Amino acid sequence: MRVLLILTTILLLSACGAGQFGTSYRSYMDPRLSADVVPLAEEQKPILIRSNDLNKDVKLYREHNYIVVGESAFNGIKENEDRAKKQAEEVGATHVVVSSEYTDTQSYLAYDYQDFYRTVYVDRVRKVDGKKVRYTEAVTVRDTVTVPYTRYYDNFNQWAVYMVKSNRIHKLGLVMRDFSPEERAGFGRNTGAFIDTVLNNSPAFLADIVSGNILIAINGEKVNNAGQAKTMIDNLSFGGETIVLRVIKNGEQKDITFEFNETNLTNTQFNE
Repeated sequence: MRVLLILTTILLLSACGAGQFGTSYRSYMDPRLSADVVPLAEEQKPILIRSNDLNKDVKLYREHNYIVVGESAFNGIKENEDRAKKQAEEVGATHVVVSSEYTDTQSYLAYDYQDFYRTVYVDRVRKVDGKKVRYTEAVTVRDTVTVPYTRYYDNFNQWAVYMVKSNRIHKLGLVMRDFSPEERAGFGRNTGAFIDTVLNNSPAFLADIVSGNILIAINGEKVNNAGQAKTMIDNLSFGGETIVLRVIKNGEQKDITFEFNETNLTNTQFNE
């Protein structure tokens, strides 16, 4: 009975609104409240991208200056992907990447109700010419029987990643973050900024900096963390200045030098 109740609850959630894409949604930002992104327009419909490799496809969009505004993740009966679009519409996302993976098949005891009819004979009495006459009448009776059976359903891990285009211009095209505790232990260092994404056709991209490199200095000044690195890059001025980034590539330190001017600004377009 408990399994049946849980399944019924899941089905009810799936039947309304954005289903479990909505109930499991985790927000990172509201694109409608940020001036740095382009949220879904009033009459616009979100674009649904089906993915067999979620990390790869999300990374591709991030490399074209899209940012993740929220995610959904749950395990259960396969949801209609239109509900992911519905959730994207509700949160103002222009793109949603969906993916699923079969996990297991479960079962529960269900019941079918079947009617069958039978004839019974009933003794009746009526008056004919003032006299009681006994007779037998055939009556059809309907009986309902309960037939138990096993119903099976498939479960899937299901994901949806909601994105919008950033209108922020990245001077070098680097999206960085701080190290996780595991990465600090693995890299054997506490300072520096982990290069999470390199925007396509940006100065960093053309200088062969790749995701996974570590930025440790800009023009000889040590980088302690991602926030400091971002501030240092934002403070770079235009005018043919020579920029030297010291990065760790494949375990080795390397200085990358290039000219920095207006034409290096990143504002790439992504043709889907």
